[in-house]
Order: sequence, then C-alpha cells, then structure tokens
Amino acid sequence: MASPQVPTRFEGFKRHLTIPHREIDIPLVQVDQLERLSCFKPEAVDWIISQAQVEADFRRKESQRVNSLVFVERLMGQLCALFIGGGAILGGSYVALHGEPWAGTTIAGAAITGLAIAFISGRKLSTKR
Repeated sequence: MASPQVPTRFEGFKRHLTIPHREIDIPLVQVDQLERLSCFKPEAVDWIISQAQVEADFRRKESQRVNSLVFVERLMGQLCALFIGGGAILGGSYVALHGEPWAGTTIAGAAITGLAIAFISGRKLSTKR
C-alpha cells in the first residue's frame, strides 16, 4: 500500500510530508522480526504462525456467521412486511365487503403506503452508508 503524501507549506516552499501506513488483517509480525526471533527462540516462530492461522480461521467463521445472521434478519423483515401488507389488504377488503368501501380502501391504502415509504427510505439510507 502506498504511503499517503500530505502537501505542506514551509516558508513559501511546497513540500510533501510522507506518512507511512501499514494495514494488515492478521496478527502476524514482519519477516525481519521473525528472523530475529528465530535466532533467539526458534519454537516461538512456529507458535506465532499457528496462532495467526487460528485467528484467520476464527475471522472467517465469524464473518460467515455475521453474513448468515444479516441474511436471516433481512428475510425476516421482508416476511413481516409481507404479513403486514397482506393483513392490511385482507382487513381492508373485509371492511369494504361489509358496507364501508371508503374505509376499506383507506385502511389498505394507508398500510401499503406506509410499507412503500419504509421500503424507499430504507433504500436511501443504505445507499448513503
């Protein structure tokens, strides 16, 4: 990864300040540190590598678990919206068939409109992130 350069001004001259940055996702030390450690305590190098593998396995399992739970949460939200919308349409139809067509239309329309607004605003919020 390239180090970012921050433009600076120093007494009229343009200069760049280079900030070193290193980002890794595993708890593994650098190669030169492993070489120094192998001179001092050779069995520690194997332990560090095995622990890095254990950590990587844990992160993969955790990522898979989180993705599965997000999928279940979204599916449950869609099923609840389906039940709410279906219940509102059935309730509005029941009221409309029993002599109050405007009330039935209002009940069904308000529920469907509320679900549509929630769906649209949820999409807008998820695209902003």
